[in-house]
Amino acid sequence: MPGISDSQLLAIQPILFYTCCMKTLKIRFTLIFIMAALVSCASSQGSNGSAGSDSFFFTKYAKNIPAFEGRSIPDDQMDISLTLIDSRQAKLSKCVHFLLYDGLSPKQYAEQVFAGYKKEYQEYADEIGEELFSAWTYSEEHLVNAQGSFAVITKNFYGYSGGVHGGYGTTHYVIDMNTAERLMLDDIVPRANFARLKPLVERQLRLYSQEVSREPLPPNLPLWEGIFLTADFEMDDFYPTERGIAFFWNVYEITPYATGPVDVTVSWKDLEGLLSPKGQMLAEAFGK
Repeated sequence: MPGISDSQLLAIQPILFYTCCMKTLKIRFTLIFIMAALVSCASSQGSNGSAGSDSFFFTKYAKNIPAFEGRSIPDDQMDISLTLIDSRQAKLSKCVHFLLYDGLSPKQYAEQVFAGYKKEYQEYADEIGEELFSAWTYSEEHLVNAQGSFAVITKNFYGYSGGVHGGYGTTHYVIDMNTAERLMLDDIVPRANFARLKPLVERQLRLYSQEVSREPLPPNLPLWEGIFLTADFEMDDFYPTERGIAFFWNVYEITPYATGPVDVTVSWKDLEGLLSPKGQMLAEAFGK
């Protein structure tokens, strides 16, 4: 859809990030104002933006994915920002409606999140004293990559309520839009083939460890001899890419906070002979 260029999208994203992190009121309101102005400008060029209530703004845009709805509300000591999916594609809308928004519309979901965090903020401020409570930030961003009858929904969040650092994380939802169901790994790779899949994932984790630490991790040493906290790992969070199946772990799942999240990919070529019929369809939809 014309109206928002890649450069405008890239301009908005860092502003949202820094808005969540800044503690100074003047800076936060300035950033919110700039972001709103950018979105408003893009909307006026053909993105079909629509005004919300006095408390927030809406914008809708599309790149190579369905439409989104973004909202932001600043308070005296609290910033909450959401970027939610508002799809006009019936199949995807049904999946999002039930899988991400608990049966609510994006607007209803946003109101629920806002109300919940405002209540939690006030309870915390009352407990420790508002004068000691300098900042509370929360942001949530949902993104979609739809290919054929499949879609990958990425949910990112960041929160800060004091201390040395905030918390953040990502969850990926692989959706079959024909059935409106979230696919699990054993829908893509039969469980009987996990014994062959796991060594492929571990090989990529060893390469990742070497890339981060710049020291090779010999095959005879367990993973925790590198950057990882454990010698074992789960394969719960995954998503298809052009190159293959990516596996993802948030901080603290297999790495310390300082190392950050881990994202490794097993190529479609290496997965030959391991995929289920549904997995083959996924490879055809996302692989190039």
